[in-house]
Amino acid sequence: MIFEYQALNRKGDTVADVVDAPSEQAARQKIRGLGLYLVKLEEHGGKPSAASSASKSGLRRAYEELRYYLDLKFSSKQVGIFSRQLAVLLGAGMPLLVAINDIIDQVDNRNFKSIVVDIKEKLEEGSSFSACLERHPIVFTEMYINMVRVGESLGSLDQVIERLAELEEKKNILKGKIQAALWYPAFLIFFAVLVVLFIMINIIPSLTRMFLELGKDLPLPTRVVMGFSDFLATFWPLLLAGVVAGALFLRKYVKTPEGRRKADELKLSIPLVGNLYRKLVVLRFTQNLGVLLSNRVDIMKSFEIVKKIVVNSVIEEKIDEAADRIREGSSVSTALARADFLPRLVIGMIAAGEASDRLDAMLQNIGRVYETELDLTVTSLTSMIEPIIIIIMGVVIGLIVIAVLLPIFEMNLILQ
Repeated sequence: MIFEYQALNRKGDTVADVVDAPSEQAARQKIRGLGLYLVKLEEHGGKPSAASSASKSGLRRAYEELRYYLDLKFSSKQVGIFSRQLAVLLGAGMPLLVAINDIIDQVDNRNFKSIVVDIKEKLEEGSSFSACLERHPIVFTEMYINMVRVGESLGSLDQVIERLAELEEKKNILKGKIQAALWYPAFLIFFAVLVVLFIMINIIPSLTRMFLELGKDLPLPTRVVMGFSDFLATFWPLLLAGVVAGALFLRKYVKTPEGRRKADELKLSIPLVGNLYRKLVVLRFTQNLGVLLSNRVDIMKSFEIVKKIVVNSVIEEKIDEAADRIREGSSVSTALARADFLPRLVIGMIAAGEASDRLDAMLQNIGRVYETELDLTVTSLTSMIEPIIIIIMGVVIGLIVIAVLLPIFEMNLILQ
């Protein structure tokens, strides 16, 4: 059966095509396996199926689209589990197709399962494993696909998958540590803002009325707090609308080349966090470049792949500069030194690796060193940020309490 469909890709662009499948459900699985969100599906020459967006409410469509994109967002964990399972099965001597078939039943994520099913079907049709992965660029990175391609050509796919499994696991562990380190401070800030807003909007107005009824002149700190409270109580809808509009504008702006560059420059220069981010860039660059070179990926191709992994337009430009100099005949260490985004110590280690003809191993050693450093930096940053936030919370709430208590103290003195 031939089905015509309309779908959205990850960028939100509309894709229209046809798919050959034995049933509507199989067609849906194939389309999801391509990393697309189904909008409309109909049998060729027939009526739209129940999956058509015309039969869905706007709210239902929005919910399904959000759920789909969230599934894609968290696909990194799924790729890590998939890689580890595949590495174990291939290491035990199991054929690739049989291993993929066994993994399908163990995948819980609906969207990722449809991707694995699609990979299996294409393998059965005679496609290479790397070609199957290329059909899902949203889930499998260019680095992942290129390493698989090299493993296929060298007959060492099991070893490559083992290495990829290790990389994915390390990446997910690091991501989890950074998120855990940032979530608690973010929660403290959010909670502090809620407390201050509650005091300002609900408690201060009641005290204001009481003080005004007394007809006494109030201290300056009390008048300031009362004025701010009145401002929040009166204009909070406008303030909320302004915050939402500002957030939407920033979200749109950072997607422009200029906005993305400014955001990336800010990430590198923020006090405390900027140091953490720079170490993360060094880790991503050295670790992934070392792995690619150790798997015999061409150095220019490796630079092109790693450039996309660092996810920072400022660093991407510097990597391009280094790649151009290498293409012109410079050594890797000289080109990177002139690009000026790696610490001098790292450049020295890279030069030593080149001199001993063990650049790939040296890069991976640097990656391991920075993995440890990053872990220590995250722990140190967390231990610094938490007390700072608590102190700021205490000072702000303390100033509000003092401003409220000052008139009461003055009245007590008058009564005495």
